[in-house]
Amino acid sequence: MSCRRFKLEQVAVSLLALAMMLSGRSDAQTQYYGKLIGSFPAGQGGVAGAVYAVDANRLQIVGFSFDGSVTAQFRAGSTDSPSGSEGVLVPNEQGSTSPLGVYNNRKLVIALPEGTTLDTVKWFSVLGQNSNLGHVTVPDNFDYPRLRNIGEFSRRQHQVRSGDVTIVNAKEFNIQNLHYDGFGPDAFFWAGNQDSRPSRRGFKVPDHRGSYDQRLPRYTGQTINIMLPGDVTVYDIKWLSMWCIRFTANFGEVFIPADLNVPPLVEDVEIPAMPMMNCEELHRDMHVSWTLAGENLDVELTGRVEDGDYMAFGVSGCNDRTCMVGSDVTVAWYDGDVPRAVDYTLKAYSQCSGASGVCPDDRVGGTDNNVNITGRQVNGITRIRYSRPINTGDTTTDKVIDPSQNMYISWAIGPINPSGVAAKHHTRVEVSDQVQLMFGREASDMCEMISSATPAPVTPWPTRKIKGDQVTNFTVRIGPTGGRRGYEAITGLPSWGIAYWLNGLLIPELELKRGWKYTFIVEGGNDTATPERYHPFYITDDPTGGYVQKTPAEQQQVRVFAGVDENGMPTAAGRYCEYNNPNGDTSETSETFAEYARTLQEDCMPGQAAQFTWTPDVDTPDLVYYHCFTHQYLGWKIRVVDEFTSGAAGVSAGMLAVMGTLFAGALLLGHI
Repeated sequence: MSCRRFKLEQVAVSLLALAMMLSGRSDAQTQYYGKLIGSFPAGQGGVAGAVYAVDANRLQIVGFSFDGSVTAQFRAGSTDSPSGSEGVLVPNEQGSTSPLGVYNNRKLVIALPEGTTLDTVKWFSVLGQNSNLGHVTVPDNFDYPRLRNIGEFSRRQHQVRSGDVTIVNAKEFNIQNLHYDGFGPDAFFWAGNQDSRPSRRGFKVPDHRGSYDQRLPRYTGQTINIMLPGDVTVYDIKWLSMWCIRFTANFGEVFIPADLNVPPLVEDVEIPAMPMMNCEELHRDMHVSWTLAGENLDVELTGRVEDGDYMAFGVSGCNDRTCMVGSDVTVAWYDGDVPRAVDYTLKAYSQCSGASGVCPDDRVGGTDNNVNITGRQVNGITRIRYSRPINTGDTTTDKVIDPSQNMYISWAIGPINPSGVAAKHHTRVEVSDQVQLMFGREASDMCEMISSATPAPVTPWPTRKIKGDQVTNFTVRIGPTGGRRGYEAITGLPSWGIAYWLNGLLIPELELKRGWKYTFIVEGGNDTATPERYHPFYITDDPTGGYVQKTPAEQQQVRVFAGVDENGMPTAAGRYCEYNNPNGDTSETSETFAEYARTLQEDCMPGQAAQFTWTPDVDTPDLVYYHCFTHQYLGWKIRVVDEFTSGAAGVSAGMLAVMGTLFAGALLLGHI
């Protein structure tokens, strides 16, 4: 962009702000801090400032002053008024619960502790050891700012359409599943307030690239975030559109409701670094920072992670190298608007099942020792802080951190499954990049800024379908999930990193007919002592699977149709056969499933397959699922019909031909 053009854009935004003031819009609407709760009354210690709600979990204090003459901390509570040590201790803007220092007309963003929200808080105070130095009262039925869904873009020209558009904060829009053909010769995001509908009297809004001077690119279903320019907020505009300036054409728009109550943008309020902070770059998308605070270790994990993904960090399971099994880690993620940091132990390289696998400590006889959990998310970067003792005394699940020793660490990034438990990572420490940290070293910052750029979108592979009118034998094996193009795209759910493959296809959808007999030849592994190689196959009406993980009450709520005996024990596991790629995952670069399949090889353990037959009947629901008895989210759907649907079968000879020879043997043996 030329300097002249950039200045013109800024002038336009400034003129818009001037027009708002001349039309009676107050400066408070450009200096938007959130919804006012109240102001501290003048009192002891020079406490002053106005307290605003940012959202359910955060407060913004504007003009905060305190002379530090007495020992005091922030507290919040649900009683009628503060006194003594009532309520919960609230960390300061640094995430620390140390006594407050001196403040002079500061702007602070304060995160309430985990489990505390403005739904239950009745007051927020500066509380001294013996007295209340000042507090604000949260009104009854207080309506704190929230994200606001404003619907979809209207569909007018150039194939513009979208999913939900959400106002994330006073300056930011999240646009789901955006489509636009890219052919508008002078098209930009465009906003205004002079007219009730999109018109030439508007101004440019930077696109997801932050660009003013490049016309809008083609969108093919991406989810993007865009920010209003300058001091403009959503309270200052009436509409947002995709607009062609040259032809004064509106391609599609959304309207801004008049009754908004959304969070402010607080990105410009930085959380200062913890004192004596160390930082180590684990990956281009993940950093760890820490400081020793007496017998505690304060940790901050920073990463560019997708919504629903976790960052895991901790001490390796081996003293002489990085190994995942035996590791003591914290799994940190955002659960909606709430930051989580959960103490985990990695007892086996498998999903948490019973007392084995990748499990929260408190599910396997240990204790969650993480405290003081806070977090923030800005421009795609997630930061989560927590503290833990260097010696928790929890010998069953935790390791002792020796500050004077170099210790191998384990880290990973991956999805949280719908049950709130860590699923298999998609990014982790590699053998060639093992990291040792001395937690008691002199302060040293070895990190560079993490880019907020998001991964390029990929095209999902189509769902594979097998119709039971031509195929009645199904060979069941274990294989990879196919990353973003495969299991996650097909199901909309996170995976553990492995999934069922039936007749050489990744979680195909089956169409089976009532009254017909079908044979399932199962090679999912029968080594009960090795959870990652024990995947009994069964058929159920439960969409998640993992029957053994359910409580007796939960088991009563689901039906099992095949693969389990009268005592509720699995019958179909067989030897272990897995499709794997010896050269690493190629799903990101494989445009088609056939291309991906050609990179895999078959690896089978000695032994025999298990086998059972199943005949759906009139009592079988129209939709059931095939799943793993011990682990969740490995399988997919079976549609049960009275008559087969019309159309070609899901597996064609042509498709199998292009997939190469890897699965041809299964076809010749009658497995496909």
